Amino acid sequence: WAADGVALCTATGEQQLTQITSDGAGGVIVTWCDSRSGSYDIYAQRVSASGAVQWTANGVALCTATGDQYNPTIVFDGAGGAIVSWMDARSGGNDIYAQRVNGLGAVQWAADGVALCTATGEQQLTKITSDGAGGAIVSWMDGRSGSPGVYAQRVNASGVIRWTANGVALCSATRYEWYPMITSDGAGGAIVTWWDERGGNDDIYAQGVNSSGSVQWTANGVALCTATGDQKLCQVISDGRGGAIVAWEDDRCGALIYAQRVDAAGHVAPQTATLLQNYSGALDGGSIRVDWVLSEIDDGARFSIFRSSAPDWEFIERKDATIDKNRLSFMFTDETCLPGSTYKYRVGCEVGTTRRILFETDAITVPALPLTLYQNHPNPFNPQTVIRFYVPEAQDIFLDVYNIAGERVARLAEGKTEKGYHEVVWDGRSSSGTVCSSGVYFSRLKAGKSTISRKMVIMR
Repeated sequence: WAADGVALCTATGEQQLTQITSDGAGGVIVTWCDSRSGSYDIYAQRVSASGAVQWTANGVALCTATGDQYNPTIVFDGAGGAIVSWMDARSGGNDIYAQRVNGLGAVQWAADGVALCTATGEQQLTKITSDGAGGAIVSWMDGRSGSPGVYAQRVNASGVIRWTANGVALCSATRYEWYPMITSDGAGGAIVTWWDERGGNDDIYAQGVNSSGSVQWTANGVALCTATGDQKLCQVISDGRGGAIVAWEDDRCGALIYAQRVDAAGHVAPQTATLLQNYSGALDGGSIRVDWVLSEIDDGARFSIFRSSAPDWEFIERKDATIDKNRLSFMFTDETCLPGSTYKYRVGCEVGTTRRILFETDAITVPALPLTLYQNHPNPFNPQTVIRFYVPEAQDIFLDVYNIAGERVARLAEGKTEKGYHEVVWDGRSSSGTVCSSGVYFSRLKAGKSTISRKMVIMR
């Protein structure tokens, strides 16, 4: 770009406390605190990969409410724009607000932003991360209980608050919790870390919160470091497996830098000797198959399968999962996938009291399927058979049995039916209870304008 940089804003007053994120196209979106009006407001500007300013000269106003707005933080919204959160004094104290701006510089939510927290006490030092679905999760230091705690709130792509009003408490321990930092957990939730005085000195703690706003780990957080001296000024980044890596300034023996990894389950124990060599997740007909191979394994190691689906991406353990093993190769086949749905999988490993996530697959989409009536089984049959069908969306259906003369013999199902696979058993009787004689019959499924038939044979 131009020598000495591209000017994003040269308005009167002071522009300070800049934060930056990608625009998803090689350029960036920058937000800052701006005093051109006399009090501090929140502005933003986009600049392309070639250094051309994209929006209104001197930036787009995201919030110009009364009082001061400051300490903005920003995250890419996944669609060319960004979401910005900040501390807001329009009501006298410090509250937390957020605003979304699209790739063209148009503000998307309510004028001057959506309130994420207006609780009593001071809310400040916001940090933000994506929720993976066009929205964001924001954390902050919160003084509603007297001493600073750590809270978080999720807002969706439309500016609607998703969690408890005024935020979810991640830590409200005694003493002080300072300067929370946040990263995505890759599943619609987040991991937040902070420095914590509950032990007398400053220590490093972290907490996980899922896409529904449920705290995932030990109440008031997992201790990442409680060494002698002070540990503070932490930074956090995703480990790509549902956990995080946290680094901090540590004075246990002088001013040094330390780091720790916490896994998706909130554990910081050393890794077990179960070592992953490779893994894959792919379609297998109408199912999804997950394979993994280990280079070595601990005695007694146990594996668990977690599945999430779009759009919420909340991982839930499959308690009914059957895992096939061949020496150091393992396989899980998910036969409960719905056509047209997208899934991710995590494989967890437990050895003794140590648990960790081995890997997480990419998103896998099962192709959409139209209204389908499957061949009955068994066929021919005596005395009964199973008729299975698939409905691509919730709708009214009729499932009937006709004889070869075109007369309806029995109605097996009717009415509103949810999306998914369904099955009914026909006992070879008419609606009046008469046993049908040997011969050819037809199952007929009707939904909307679609009708499908299959031939069946009764052999007495």
